[in-house]
Amino acid sequence: MRKRRWLFVAAMALIPALAGAAQQPSTDIGDINFPNSGAPEAQASFLRGVAALHSFWFDEAADEFKNAQEIDSSFAMAYWGEAMSYNHPLWAQQDIAAARQVMGRFGKTRKERMEKISTDREKMYWAALETLYGEGDKLVRDLAYEKAMGKIQEAHPDDVEAATFHALSILGTVRRGDKGFFRQVRAGTIALDLFARYPNHPGAAHFVIHSFDDPEHAPLALAAAEKYALIAPAASHALHMPTHIFVQHGMWDRVARSNERAFAASDAWAQKKHLSASKKDWHSLEWGAYANAQRGAWSEIGEAIEVVTAAAKETKDGRLRWYQELMTARYLLVQGKDDGRELPDVASGESPPWARGNADADMLLALGLGSGKAKNAERTEEAAKRMGKLVTAAKEAGNDIQADYLSIMQHELQASAAMVRGETDAALKHLEKAVALEGKQGPPSGPAGPIKPSFELYGEFLVKAGKYEEAVAVLRTSLQRTPNRTHSLLALARASVKLGDVETANQAYATLKRFLKDADADVPFLKEVRSYEASTDAGGN
Repeated sequence: MRKRRWLFVAAMALIPALAGAAQQPSTDIGDINFPNSGAPEAQASFLRGVAALHSFWFDEAADEFKNAQEIDSSFAMAYWGEAMSYNHPLWAQQDIAAARQVMGRFGKTRKERMEKISTDREKMYWAALETLYGEGDKLVRDLAYEKAMGKIQEAHPDDVEAATFHALSILGTVRRGDKGFFRQVRAGTIALDLFARYPNHPGAAHFVIHSFDDPEHAPLALAAAEKYALIAPAASHALHMPTHIFVQHGMWDRVARSNERAFAASDAWAQKKHLSASKKDWHSLEWGAYANAQRGAWSEIGEAIEVVTAAAKETKDGRLRWYQELMTARYLLVQGKDDGRELPDVASGESPPWARGNADADMLLALGLGSGKAKNAERTEEAAKRMGKLVTAAKEAGNDIQADYLSIMQHELQASAAMVRGETDAALKHLEKAVALEGKQGPPSGPAGPIKPSFELYGEFLVKAGKYEEAVAVLRTSLQRTPNRTHSLLALARASVKLGDVETANQAYATLKRFLKDADADVPFLKEVRSYEASTDAGGN
């Protein structure tokens, strides 16, 4: 892949100016202070393991904790740390068998393990671990674990790690579809306080970002996002994670640069450790491609797809094939193309546990909307029918959230087919239903999902229908949910020109010019954007 250099004002007042903010961390994954009863010779590995945990570098963390155990086989917290590496709280994932195996190496029973631990504080950490990997439903255990971590923080208010892991444990109780923001605020309050006092602590910065990872609250996390990549430059996740906040601000150049650096870091680590390509940070490659779609750097998306396609072929890893399909679907979508491939033969409305969406659905939407642009209503309708099968499968599986998500895309396809047939009112009715469903799901915390936001498509179709005032209202909502998306800005600019709203048109086109400064020459709307002359009257275009 061609290398380039990707390298509430009141709310922000919550984060004080930090005298130590300019200081660099003493390691390449951040500074940790975690007093414990382990041997002095094992401390470097242990502390690096904890720092890696805070950046979700779970494989590296496990290796470091194993190193600490080799140095001090009675090091209770080294076994605790290795077991913690098998819990991925924000994804509700856990390898409970692997964690219990680690715990069993330290002691065969809970009683035996507790008798080996020399301090009351470390016994509290282990008691929380026993709860996390105990019996019963994962969510029930997560809720009990959060309470246990809260007790440690309360009993040891000066324990930075107790506070940090408590903040993460709160976030670990949130599930997709949950309403309200109370838990995120609780976690964010703890993390913000830690970040203010310990600006080089990887967990503090990281969990501020996760707490405020949505368009409305993202300004609270911008300072942490700016800092996190500097705290832990060796951890690919630390290079990627700031882009969760940059996406919410529509900072596409920074999203692209940071994710290329993240993927490069993971590539270097995988090669150093002689690991499978599956271990590379494909999530970052995907996010970088999404940013390049907004920047008009479409050739770079193609290059990224070539990289993941080769790795998927080499590894036979279904997760990589999913990334390949998702990135290809977005690539086709942004170009407005149907490349003529067979429509996916759908079977299930469910998604793999590591996926944010259904790859068949993404491809159906991209191909169907591309067919609509090519005036092929029949193929678009067939895509809609197949999407309907996925909706039915999700409903039968009892996954109402997924069924609604897929229904949004079905309505988008039905709207596209109706528009081709000249049935404008029917098309707009379908999109009214789509935005109602999408509005219930809340804004995405990352690249748009569905891959074509229904608010954006609705706004574009309203422009085509000559309903410019309605279009502007819908597109403003689209841009609130997914800030600075290129096609939303473009449709807003066009509608504003038609209404004679010079100020809005000037602002939208100026923003597009800035984003598209390095765009490929064949981006179809590039000439329109660059040739627009800002003016103070309605006839300026």
